[in-house]
Amino acid sequence: MKISIKDITSLPDQNKKFAGNCDLHEFSYLGSNFSINHVKPFDVVLSMIGSKKLHIEFTSECTISGECDRCLTSVSFMVPVSIDETVEVSEGQVVMDEDIGPYSFVDGEDIDIDELILNEILLNFPAKILCQDDCKGICPVCGKNRNIEPCGCDDTVLDPRMAQFLDVFNSFKEVK
Repeated sequence: MKISIKDITSLPDQNKKFAGNCDLHEFSYLGSNFSINHVKPFDVVLSMIGSKKLHIEFTSECTISGECDRCLTSVSFMVPVSIDETVEVSEGQVVMDEDIGPYSFVDGEDIDIDELILNEILLNFPAKILCQDDCKGICPVCGKNRNIEPCGCDDTVLDPRMAQFLDVFNSFKEVK
C-alpha cells in the first residue's frame, strides 16, 4: 500500500487518517522464507507538524508462518508492528536525512506502508522460532523428529579439542 503525501504536506498542523492494508504476503530473512498470514486491521495517521515535518503513526500485529529452527515443522507466531516515524518534508516530498541516507519506505511523493511494516517485522523478529519451548529437534544421526518419537541413537558430540584427553582416558582402561 502506498499513500501519497502531496495533499497532506500542504496542510500545516493538520492530520489525515487512512484505512491501512498490507499487500506484502511473503519475505525472506536469514536464508529462510516466511509467509504473512494475517495483518490486524489498522489506521495510518499522517500528521503535519508545522509545515516542515510529517509524522507517520500506526499500530498492528502480523501473524507469520515459517519453520521451527530445530525440527522444521510449520509454526505460526505473532510479531507486533508499531510505527512512529517523523520525517522532514519540503515542497511535497520527503527530504533525505544526511545522517542515515535515503528512507527505504519513501518513493518520491509516496510512503510505502508495506516497507514500513517489513522493517518493523525484521526489527521485532524472534531470535529463535520454535514450535514449542522444549522442542527436541531432529536427530543428527537418523534424521527423525524427536518430538514425534524417540530414536535411541547415540548423538553424543565430542569436542574435537578434547580428543587427546579422551585418548589418554581410553589408554588407562582396564583390560578384562
